[in-house]
Amino acid sequence: MKRFAALTTAILMLAAPLVQAQEMREVTDAFGQQVQVPVKPLRVVTLSEFDLDSALTLGLTPIGAVNGRGQPTMPRYLLEKGVSDIKVIGDLDSPNLESLIALEPDLILTGQTRPELLALLGEIAPTVVTGKWGEPWLDMFRRTAHTLNRDKEGEAFLKRYEERLAEARSKLADHQGESISIVRWNPKGPSFMYQGTFASSVVESMGLVRPSKQQGTGAPHSPPLSLESLNLLDADWLVIGTLSATGDAVDAMRQAEQTPAFQQLPVIKAKRFGAVDGSLWTSSGGPQAALQVIADVEQLLATRS
Repeated sequence: MKRFAALTTAILMLAAPLVQAQEMREVTDAFGQQVQVPVKPLRVVTLSEFDLDSALTLGLTPIGAVNGRGQPTMPRYLLEKGVSDIKVIGDLDSPNLESLIALEPDLILTGQTRPELLALLGEIAPTVVTGKWGEPWLDMFRRTAHTLNRDKEGEAFLKRYEERLAEARSKLADHQGESISIVRWNPKGPSFMYQGTFASSVVESMGLVRPSKQQGTGAPHSPPLSLESLNLLDADWLVIGTLSATGDAVDAMRQAEQTPAFQQLPVIKAKRFGAVDGSLWTSSGGPQAALQVIADVEQLLATRS
């Protein structure tokens, strides 16, 4: 940590004229801290899936970003959103500080992270924590839009999003009030996502509900369930995702699908389940992820009613 602190301070001295030459404005981060940021940030680095998703949605392509949670690349669902020129500078919660410094950012966007890392980031460039764990993604998106001085673009997207939700509720009028189970399959077994998570908030906005046994807003998901506890996954509908497209979690899910306990779940017997991209359904989400959740639910309920 001392080595990185010294390195960041040295680079900051070299980059100071770039930051000081810009017109600055004050914004408030997720914890109420006041931060001076450029009026027109030109070299933005995003250190969370949500921040990358939001920046792209607002029409700004970051110069650097981190890999998605549990993935060897940026989030899978964003790989076709014009990210080929963005430099990957490490993994979520573990950015490579030397690579970050080399990019000479004028603004860093990050989710809630370790205080010691946040202190180092602040020495490199103005750093804004755009959201806290469990905070509604819509509030985080508005804060991010304001930080990037793109409030108009943010409100324009939110208007389109509300229209998209209204369209979805109309399409799913016959399914209002039905329950949907959201499951992340890990190498050790399945976990269900709690009510307070990102995807849960989206499906509830569509008029669906979460099963009574999957309520809760504290932890993002339950501990891994044994095969004997799979009944906790049952609902009117079920979506299953893994963070990675291949690997131990996918293999474990395929093996479990062949077990009698899984096959006897009423939702499975009724063929009211589907596989989804866990990198957007069971992670921290963002505006593009929310749109895809809506599309996935529409497809599942329309084809398997």
